[in-house]
Amino acid sequence: MPATPETEPLRTLPSTDPYTLCLALVGDLDHEVGDEVLDRARKALRGCEGVRSLRLNCRELEVADSTGLSVLLQLRRDAQEAGIRFHLDDTRPILERLLRITGTYDYLTCTSAACPPSDAEAAIETREGGSGS
Repeated sequence: MPATPETEPLRTLPSTDPYTLCLALVGDLDHEVGDEVLDRARKALRGCEGVRSLRLNCRELEVADSTGLSVLLQLRRDAQEAGIRFHLDDTRPILERLLRITGTYDYLTCTSAACPPSDAEAAIETREGGSGS
């Protein structure tokens, strides 16, 4: 069944920061839509020149299975390799539980100053004279 705007598993959200790409996960993030979500998120990242931060809003995420977790981990790795900060916003208890059970909570949600930037992030901050977030 083709996706309609109401069933799109990934939506682009407006951002007040031109260097931040905001995406919303909607419905289920599972084996049926995982590849589509990953492909669409990667295309969105490639289409945003100069992006420094990827924010995934999870407010409308209903369910995530092991495939969904894999998608989140892959997006986090992709972002890290590109020197892009990765954020999960508005996580719901069901997603937090999955992340804690699998031991991935800190890896996927660590956005504070206590979390050291990746090597690529550090290089960007040094080159731009930034102090981090």
